[in-house]
Amino acid sequence: MARKQVRRSTLVLATSASAALLLAGCAGSADAGDGEEPQTITFAYSIAADAQDWYEQLAQSYMDSHPGVTIEIQKYGLDGYPSLLNTQLNAGNGPDVFYTLSGTGQNPSVGPLAEAGLVLPLDTEVLEEALPEAVQAGWVFDGTFYGVPTSVQVNGLVVNGPLAEESGIDWTAETSVEDLAAQCGDAADGGLAVLGLAGAVPTAPAITAPGFAASTVYAPEPDWNDQRAAGDTTFAASDGWKDALQAIKDLYDAGCMQPGAEGAGFDALTNGVAGGTMLAFAAPSSATVTLSNASGGALKMDVLPMPAPDGLDPKILLTSTDGIAGNAKTESPELVKDFIQWSAEPEQAAMMAEIQGTLPLGGDTADLPEAYQSSQELLTAEGTRPYPPVDWPNGAVFDALGTGVTGILTGQLTIEQVLKSMDTAWG
Repeated sequence: MARKQVRRSTLVLATSASAALLLAGCAGSADAGDGEEPQTITFAYSIAADAQDWYEQLAQSYMDSHPGVTIEIQKYGLDGYPSLLNTQLNAGNGPDVFYTLSGTGQNPSVGPLAEAGLVLPLDTEVLEEALPEAVQAGWVFDGTFYGVPTSVQVNGLVVNGPLAEESGIDWTAETSVEDLAAQCGDAADGGLAVLGLAGAVPTAPAITAPGFAASTVYAPEPDWNDQRAAGDTTFAASDGWKDALQAIKDLYDAGCMQPGAEGAGFDALTNGVAGGTMLAFAAPSSATVTLSNASGGALKMDVLPMPAPDGLDPKILLTSTDGIAGNAKTESPELVKDFIQWSAEPEQAAMMAEIQGTLPLGGDTADLPEAYQSSQELLTAEGTRPYPPVDWPNGAVFDALGTGVTGILTGQLTIEQVLKSMDTAWG
């Protein structure tokens, strides 16, 4: 399927005035409660922690404004959700609405599911009016919307800023890989891991690595993905990708990561930060709210870019990759379409941004959440880069990166081997 070509580098934060214009003009919801099709639908999504309840709140808000409609929530863990969703959709018994990712390069990305005929087409005319062009990329194939984003957020680091200051760790948006590595030994001696990693879950290192590549690969060559797609370069031939993976290994070798990082699960990250034994880990910026909610407001997390190697400018990854789509085999297609399209309207977009700690679709630099203040100067067209895996051709490249990073840390793989495996997965 041909994806709509929307330049992802345009995904930047608008001014307050322009954000209002971007969010204006959304069409109102159709009447979904006419009773001509089942008015009970299921909504499945994955969570990393119980505090992630924003999709429940979205569903409840829809039910409150649409009497007679029932949305049944199905929550799954991060690890098993992609394969379970694929199995259910292919078997014809999948959820009516489900969490998905934009583009083609992650699991579960909407592109491959749409190509397989498993995703319900949406009203493209309505959504083109409702959504700023910059956040449409990765949701449109062959001119048709197959899902909508539910936030704009940073894929970078969530950092316990107060604990860093208390521990004497100097960490800002400008801190280099080398500067951070130099501080890790003393911190580790005091029982503090500067950077957490869930190496046993391929998604975690696969999320971590692109943050380093933002400065080493995509800062000098924003069109690197296009070059790779054209066959003009490869991962294995890219010095920038070698430097990105080397940065991870250097931080690991410097003792920046928690003991046993290569075999740890997601719980090691949340428990480490909550227990004050870990400063930071790679995650979408909504994790700031998840951690704050889980701690009763005690944790105050900052959003920072991955550190760049000396001599390179840090870049922050900005993305609208998280979203929702509908099951092509649902018995309630009109209700499902209405719910999904309703979620993209300005009121719901603003609600989701507030409860997730993210940015509304369209953005607004005038009133950034407090967690973003440390990176505010980077949240511009020059300081941001799109999240690279969205444009990769399949989820196998992402998986090869995730398992490969862990293999590097355990000494089972070299950087060169990992990059060659990513090229093989690209096809």
